[in-house]
Amino acid sequence: MGDPVASLSISEDFATYVSPRFGSRDSTSRPSMVIVIGASDEIRLVTERGAYTGRCLLVSPNVSRSIEVNNATGLYSIQLDPASRLSQYLRRHVPGEKPVVDLSKKAEGFVLETSGAALGKPPGDPDIAAASQRVLDALFGDAVAFPATECRVQTVAGCLKARVPVRTDPRSLARLCGISESRLVHLFASVTGVSIREYLLWVKARKAVSMFASGKTLTEVAHATSFSDQAHLSRTFKRYFGLTPSFLSNPRLVRISNSATGCRAEPDCGRHCGHSSFRIADPAKLC
Repeated sequence: MGDPVASLSISEDFATYVSPRFGSRDSTSRPSMVIVIGASDEIRLVTERGAYTGRCLLVSPNVSRSIEVNNATGLYSIQLDPASRLSQYLRRHVPGEKPVVDLSKKAEGFVLETSGAALGKPPGDPDIAAASQRVLDALFGDAVAFPATECRVQTVAGCLKARVPVRTDPRSLARLCGISESRLVHLFASVTGVSIREYLLWVKARKAVSMFASGKTLTEVAHATSFSDQAHLSRTFKRYFGLTPSFLSNPRLVRISNSATGCRAEPDCGRHCGHSSFRIADPAKLC
């Protein structure tokens, strides 16, 4: 028995999942930071390092947790791109690299009102993404002044989003960035909190979700996103979201909208991505 119609909105630097009624779920773990908000009641996250209860919780990357909520509680969650400016800001400012940080006091008022109002919007409503941006601004207003992101990390992230290759090629990516392979691998992990390989898997899952919105079959999605097969796609979705691809691809259960532009292929941008003649659009935005 699935949830009532939920909404999944894909934006450039984050994705928003809104469910009017959300039951407890098995353990999940993903490479992105996640802000989880109980729209009408507290939520409880159980991790290997203990349990955390609150209305608004920030979960660090790759923290395995199960979620326990009253079945009548609406859930509002925002998953951040690990390479985004905000993710980098939070990695520097979350004290002690805690697995979960309680933001409930900061969320009182505007944040809870905004997340609660989103539950009343039609599934797939484009204003949900705008509401998430307002929530992020309210919670992390100081991030606006955070210095520009590490350009080489942005170059790698842009390349992987544009190509979605079968596997990573750190040597070619390092040549693109003008540094050694070992230096790039260390730099990317230290800035984002995840490895290049983990980030690519996140990119594949994100692209798969956006393809469901266009009515593609599971076989088509697995092939287009460079998963080895449907089983690999299913395992990744279960680990990341606690949901099957068939659930997320069913418009009777989840409505998906995609406002992310991603990177485009441009013939004359002057930046090659790996061995390929594929080029990253507008390199000035990456560095």
